[in-house]
Amino acid sequence: FLHVLRNVVSPTRRERERILTTPSEDTTVPVVTFVQSNETKLTMLRAIQQQRANRGLAALRRRCCATTAASGGYSSTTRTTSSYQQQSSDPPALRKVLVANRGEIACRVIRTCQRLGIPTVALYSVADGPKALHAQMAEEAYLIGHGPTPAESYLLQEDIVRIAQETGAQAIHPGYGFLSENAQFASLIQNNNLAFVGPPTSAIQAMGSKSESKAIMDAADVPTTPGYYETASSDKRAHDEPQDVEILRSRAVEIGFPVLIKAVMGGGGKGMRLVWKESEFLSSLESCQRESKAAFGDDRVLLEKYLVRPRHIEVQIVADIHGNVVSLYERDCSLQRRHQKIIEEAPASDLPHELRQQFGEMGRKAAQAVGYVNAGTVEFLLDTQAESSESPFYFCEMNTRLQVEHPVTEAITGQDLVEWQLRVAAGETLPIQNSEDIPCIGHSFEARIYAEQPTRNFLPATGHVWHHAPPVPKLNTAFSSTSSNTAHQERIRVDTCIQAGHDVSVYYDPMISKLIVHGDDRDRALDTLVRALKNYQIAGVPTNIDFLIQCAQHETFREAGQTNTGFLDDYADDLNLDEENLKKQLAPPLAQAVAAFLSMLYLEQRNGSKLEKSQSTHPWSTQQGSWRMGGDGARSRRTLNLKDGDAPIECISNPDGSFDILVPVDADGDKPTQTFHVDGGMLDESSAEMQVQINQTTTVNLTCVLREDTKGKLILKMWPKNLSPSEYAWEVTLEHPMASETIKAGTKASAGASTGHVHAPMPGKISRVNFGVGDIVSHGDVVVVMEAMKMEHSIKAPMGGVVRSLNHGVGDIVGDDDPLFEIRGAEVEEEEEKQEAQSA
Repeated sequence: FLHVLRNVVSPTRRERERILTTPSEDTTVPVVTFVQSNETKLTMLRAIQQQRANRGLAALRRRCCATTAASGGYSSTTRTTSSYQQQSSDPPALRKVLVANRGEIACRVIRTCQRLGIPTVALYSVADGPKALHAQMAEEAYLIGHGPTPAESYLLQEDIVRIAQETGAQAIHPGYGFLSENAQFASLIQNNNLAFVGPPTSAIQAMGSKSESKAIMDAADVPTTPGYYETASSDKRAHDEPQDVEILRSRAVEIGFPVLIKAVMGGGGKGMRLVWKESEFLSSLESCQRESKAAFGDDRVLLEKYLVRPRHIEVQIVADIHGNVVSLYERDCSLQRRHQKIIEEAPASDLPHELRQQFGEMGRKAAQAVGYVNAGTVEFLLDTQAESSESPFYFCEMNTRLQVEHPVTEAITGQDLVEWQLRVAAGETLPIQNSEDIPCIGHSFEARIYAEQPTRNFLPATGHVWHHAPPVPKLNTAFSSTSSNTAHQERIRVDTCIQAGHDVSVYYDPMISKLIVHGDDRDRALDTLVRALKNYQIAGVPTNIDFLIQCAQHETFREAGQTNTGFLDDYADDLNLDEENLKKQLAPPLAQAVAAFLSMLYLEQRNGSKLEKSQSTHPWSTQQGSWRMGGDGARSRRTLNLKDGDAPIECISNPDGSFDILVPVDADGDKPTQTFHVDGGMLDESSAEMQVQINQTTTVNLTCVLREDTKGKLILKMWPKNLSPSEYAWEVTLEHPMASETIKAGTKASAGASTGHVHAPMPGKISRVNFGVGDIVSHGDVVVVMEAMKMEHSIKAPMGGVVRSLNHGVGDIVGDDDPLFEIRGAEVEEEEEKQEAQSA
């Protein structure tokens, strides 16, 4: 019946393609149609939609509502390991959905729509382009805006609504981030007779302001964190008048340090500063307000007593327009960096049954207090330092959208939360209307894989992803069950927007993917998480995968209920977050030997030999070694150097295609070398799977990818499969032995440059310059502030001295490694001035 409904209210696929594609002799029907601005085609499309809708849309919708009401709700079926629990065979009464977002959340929404048979419309920016994964997945994809930044694309509200109308979309799903919690956007959608897949405007407004939300929760008897906030009724300032800095400072003193400064309209860890003492308050306030203004268009803040090492517990709620509100258990998101979550789990571990029920009750109570509809999350802080036997918890904030970490709730309940959102937006009742009837099965973890550098204070990274192979057969699907060495099935899911060949851009969040696992209990789920992380392959950008593994294996994290928000501060030494110590660590000798062997195969353009097969004796075979006349005396030798050039690796060829490789034990090459006899090659010329034999005894199966960069380097990433648990990934960078002298000279000159030259750690925009040319700075002074990936990054002076040059001003866009400024030591500056004076 609903299939007929969708055919009536929107053009058929053949009609859309006839209108939206350029005629050609190729009669193949394209799977995805990409359309930029074309008023004539869109006008024709609107005419057909209106014509078809007039023939029976109203009648069919009335019949649809009558059918739904007569069915008396939806019955649950048995949960399987490969799909979500289904409540109804009928899809929601939505003919087409526009997804006003990008990246993995857009892919996530499109996936559910496809399962329900609902056509989708995607948007892509200039930076993402039509080959972005979410654009490829949708039935239709349209260019949005005229530039790469969110303000020039995904934040253009009127353009989004226009495209929805012109393509016949009935509803708009905002995903998370961007406009998902923008009340003005929700109102614009509803005023144009479209369905907003989210809460009412009033709820967004009430919860969008952290100060207003705290006042509402206080009135509803939901406990809130002690602090200071201004509400609309208490704030007598003019609209554009800044908050009184002295009042905020005095209130902070009254609350007592440490104090947390939070942007009133903030979220996602942005616009938040922790202040430990009064002397740091003003500078932290200014930085917080500046970041908040840039990210949210509002620089108002509130103050909260900073709870030392609390647990971050949040409750997933969903409500419908018929008055039903349910909670789908809670999630523990205590493992964070810079107030942003890293690993989440559901349900929260080691909670007494009574406390778990209180969390659910307070979550539902908070939703009812604002007349909430659709999916949302109520976040609480559980005070782990409380002296009373009953640990108190406090309302933190309410996110009026789907959360990044929603998959762990889906994993333990078997429910598809995006489907629930769509059904609620279509006016249906909740599939399950009593929280007690929602199952909680097993345990689930989600790890957020970011392009970032944990040893550099989690500095975001950009780059070209040239290899990406997550540990699942298919991406952006429901859970995949895989076999393991254990007795139970491992259930793994990967939500991502990145494929090999894609770029991680400076314009958007650096999250690459979400790795979600599910197990029968917490220990088994955690073991699955560690194995899946070790099998996650990516090359081209630095990631936090090693850091995530260290966190997941840490004895404190493995103990239920013992992780709090201070985990990284307490165990930084255990997690190898010191960049200097990491730089001193070389890849193990075996990894260097294998990398040298594979590099020699690459340089000689050979595939190597298959160990189980006899090798060709033909001297020009791609399997045979470096054949030469003269026997052993004519064996070829080549020296390869690690990227720093201090550890030479000697490679000596053998006629059978193998190599004897001499690897120095330490970086200086002073100690004796270790010799490896290495043989093997590619298992399949069409893949990166290889097999090597070490010293004619140990066989290693591994995946290997190699890339030659423009700076004279050979970069090898290897994932061995049958070694010790600690040997799960190797990365070795070698100097290209045949790189041009120009490249080598340039690299050496760069390496030897003065430490006073400071370059941009990533692409971004200059938001503030604190010093001018000629000013004197001290070591650690913040000279320049950059905005990149939605965050502020302070660029500090590496030494004390005089600012000799400034290469950029406020508002300038800089690229990765662009020169920013130069600091000269005071004595050097004085000496140069004397020389100039003498020459004059």
